[in-house]
Amino acid sequence: MGRGFPILHSRFFFITTNLAKGLRPFNETEFQLLAESLDRTRQTAPVSLCAYCFMLDHIHLILFPQEETTISDVMMRFKIAASRRIRPIRGRVFWQARFYDSALRTRAQYDETFDYIHMNPVKRGLADEPVKWRWSSAAWFANGSGPIAMDEVRLPLNPGDRV
Repeated sequence: MGRGFPILHSRFFFITTNLAKGLRPFNETEFQLLAESLDRTRQTAPVSLCAYCFMLDHIHLILFPQEETTISDVMMRFKIAASRRIRPIRGRVFWQARFYDSALRTRAQYDETFDYIHMNPVKRGLADEPVKWRWSSAAWFANGSGPIAMDEVRLPLNPGDRV
């Protein structure tokens, strides 16, 4: 690792990426295309998908990019794949230019972020419980259903342990 440069792989990242301001929300067709694009990215890039939630105007992810790639590369691949599929419907660029990321350094941070992601649709009034929002990984963890299968990851058992 170089001086002062953060490690951009081999750790868990919480990602948020948004629709550009002023655009209509994602619809069901676009949610399906986002799911297919994310699944395809996960299959072609060395990254583990640990959790996700597609909201009307943003997306939350927990990703673990392997040493061969960076979080920036994974997000570039995902945004390009989704854009190729959704742009014909929207007819324009729809992502904000950047995404927001933070490294999850402890099991407690991971667990809090995991819960936050899955509670987001409930807080926004899109579902009355996390497993009822089709466009998140909550149902996968509850009963193995949903549009994208999650990768199995090893986490430390204690909340204070580093992940």
